[in-house]
Amino acid sequence: MDFLLLAPDRSRIVIEVDGVQHYGRPNLPNEQGQVTHTAAPQLYAEMVAEDRWLRLAGYEIYRFGGWELTAPGGKQLLEDFFTELLTRHQKPTL
Repeated sequence: MDFLLLAPDRSRIVIEVDGVQHYGRPNLPNEQGQVTHTAAPQLYAEMVAEDRWLRLAGYEIYRFGGWELTAPGGKQLLEDFFTELLTRHQKPTL
């Protein structure tokens, strides 16, 4: 997990930022030295299997694609997400 947040209401929140290494394997560099990736279903399956076990253990999991965080609007996306998340989890439950 990339980040673990322990909320005031005792929720355990996992934040994952998924780069290409979560779903692809690198190819050899091309003539320009650029590295591309090939989709790897096994990597993806391992990732979602881990998600299931974390959820069964009581964790909330939120995934972000690395691209969406670096794209225009990424900062606003995060601000909006964390505002909503913290609003949801700010009050302890009895």
